[in-house]
Parts: sequence; C-alpha cells; structure tokens
Amino acid sequence: MATYNRKDGYYKKAKKEGYKSRAAYKLIEINNKFKILKKGMKILDCGAAPGGWSQVASEIAGDTGLVVGVDLDEISGINYPNCKFIKGDFTHSHILDQVIVFNSSYDAIISDIAPHTTGIRDTDHANSINLVTKVYEFCKDVLKVGGTLLFKLFEGPDRET
Repeated sequence: MATYNRKDGYYKKAKKEGYKSRAAYKLIEINNKFKILKKGMKILDCGAAPGGWSQVASEIAGDTGLVVGVDLDEISGINYPNCKFIKGDFTHSHILDQVIVFNSSYDAIISDIAPHTTGIRDTDHANSINLVTKVYEFCKDVLKVGGTLLFKLFEGPDRET
C-alpha cells in the first residue's frame, strides 16, 4: 500500500490556514489554471468529506453563491453561510431530493471522492471508476446544461485521456 508523509508542506499549510484537507490546494491550483468556479455559482460537492474542496468552493462562490456538500460521513467545523451539507449516499433518491431542495440545478459539480483503498492498484482504480460513474449519473439530474463536472480519478488502464 502506498504511503505518504501526512505532515508534508501542504498538510501543514492546510492546518495553519484552517482548511479541512491538503486537497484544498489541489482545487485552488485547478481553478487558478482553468477558472471553472466563479463568484455567484451554485456548486455541488459529491464525496465532500472532510470538506477542503467545499471550503475553497465556498470562498470562490462568495455570498451570492451556494455550495452543497454530500458525503457518507458527517462534515463539521465549516460554518460558511453559503455552504450546506447533507449526510448520506448521493446514489440514493432521497439524497437527490435533499440536494434539489437547496437548488434545482448547479453550475458546477465537483468531486474529490475516493474509494477506500486496498493497496492493489487495479482494484483501487476500478473502484475509483465505479465512484466517478456514480457521480456522473447523479449529475445528469442536477447539472445545468453547459455546466462543469470536475472529478478526481485514480490512474489506471481504464482511464481515457
């Protein structure tokens, strides 16, 4: 199983700056390069825990925007007024109903979702593909025409470029 230094520079920076995860900087870097998230956007974060991407999205969307995060795990300690969280499995219809209560369609759907890793690269990749496929299916019901889908996918043989 691959390991990495949990106390690397980004980990320490995230803790110091109040982000829930080092992944916050991944979204900041992506958005600085591609400008996919903007002020006033309605953004859905699938697989949001621990909340780093939701924090960044909330800061970018600002007071006129909205971020709704969905995850199986409880997300706490993020108190931005434009950020709401739903605890549950986004593949279930009652969770979709809750997402729609906050907003019927979203400008962007972001997902840093990851499967529980096994340490077996091909298995982890297949599980990642499965999760991203579920995010994509979910998007069909709530992503605006012309909206943006951004997701993380583990490297592997089934990834198309």
